[in-house]
Amino acid sequence: SPAHLDQLVRAGKQEIYHFRLDKALLIFREVQKQYPNYPQGFFYESYITAIYFSQDKTNDSLDTALHRTVERSVDVGEAFKKRDPTNPDALYYLGVSYGVLGIYHVLNRSYFKGYINGRRGKNYLEKVVRIDSSYYDAYLGLGIFHYYVDLLPGVVKFFASILGFHGDRRKGIREIGLTAQRGQFFAVEAKFVYSAIRYFFEGRKQVSLRTFIQLQNTYPENPALTLLIGYHYRRMGQLKQALHFFKSVSISYEKKLPQISVMRYYNTGVCYFRMNKLPEAEAVFDSLIQKPIRKTAYYQSALSYYKGLLADMRFKRAVAEKYYRKIPKSKDTRYWYHISRLNVEFEMDSLLRAYFIASNQVFMADFPAAGKTIRYIFETLDRGTVSPSVPYFKYLAEDLRAKYDFRRGRVKKSEERYRAFINQAEKVKDDFYRAWIYIQYARVLRERKKWREAEKMLNIAKSCDDEYTRLIIEREKYIIKSLKSA
Repeated sequence: SPAHLDQLVRAGKQEIYHFRLDKALLIFREVQKQYPNYPQGFFYESYITAIYFSQDKTNDSLDTALHRTVERSVDVGEAFKKRDPTNPDALYYLGVSYGVLGIYHVLNRSYFKGYINGRRGKNYLEKVVRIDSSYYDAYLGLGIFHYYVDLLPGVVKFFASILGFHGDRRKGIREIGLTAQRGQFFAVEAKFVYSAIRYFFEGRKQVSLRTFIQLQNTYPENPALTLLIGYHYRRMGQLKQALHFFKSVSISYEKKLPQISVMRYYNTGVCYFRMNKLPEAEAVFDSLIQKPIRKTAYYQSALSYYKGLLADMRFKRAVAEKYYRKIPKSKDTRYWYHISRLNVEFEMDSLLRAYFIASNQVFMADFPAAGKTIRYIFETLDRGTVSPSVPYFKYLAEDLRAKYDFRRGRVKKSEERYRAFINQAEKVKDDFYRAWIYIQYARVLRERKKWREAEKMLNIAKSCDDEYTRLIIEREKYIIKSLKSA
């Protein structure tokens, strides 16, 4: 492609990385004017529109715009290929255009259409590297495809192979890494994808975090990177650091990128909840609910869960039940549906409230406070003066005490505690909570290098009908497999 075209593309990509999307769009529309027969300008308009759409999937105008811009990109790419059938640029931009179209269908849960367009994109990218094996940008799409297909559940993977989809997790991550190291226009995306895969699917958190921080230092205006780093600290219980990142995200995205603002406020509220600052958490959640920002079904259900739980912890049962009833059992909201069932079935009492308080204390490593609350729970149970509203509460309490020891580094003691009650864990009738008892015990066994027992616990946990829980189980299995082969 002409050098000036490449220069404009690089300038536009920098604006995307800094999340100055309107400026990027102006550059790529200028590319369309100056180079109307080349697909680059049209593809990157669809790329930017896909970013907007991913942040506001309920916006019908964005849905229409994304479909229109992708089809325009494909049309220009097909015409370019017709003029020069072996030009790798022509094949590449057709490949990534069909890839964006595949992502569009997946976001709309039209998975078969997503697979079909994904395969078209993959076929074009394979042609690119057959023509020019040093066209390193093409390996990113191939790597994502190979990695993703290998993650599919057994039955789905079987039918995917019939349709011509063959996964290879190791090959996929190598291909993504190749683009990260040597890509011309997509190295930044590849670095991000490589680290996100390592983080979320393989449990390699610290090495991935370093890359996220490096990218955030380079592109400090990018809210996605800031939110991701904040999410890491939130999940690790480092809540003050997490709050710093969440609060630093600009509120200027509310109109055009509403989910950025939703994630900012939601995660801030969760941090306050985990710090047991319940009034502050409720104030943030209320503020988000009242904001005229479109929210996905996932976040609507998440807010309903926390509002219900906060009402329960004030012993406002009627208010709590009103919020719990708002959580549907759909594909997008299944996690919140499952985690809320215990609260729906059993009324909050002093012991269950103490359990949630202590869970937060363990999570943020406030060990003196956690130890005190856990002692209160077991002393109350031992006295027998209070009958828990949850019939199997003592097993939830035992799990909490074992997690407390694990978080304190007393791994052997934690294992002893789990071993003392794990054969009775089946009495926990809530599938979600029971699965997470087995998962946590598997983590303890992993630390003790008892791989086979850990894998057994994870296989038992798989009975839970929740996608997120199953994803965690697969990640735990992968970590064990990696440790065994190290």
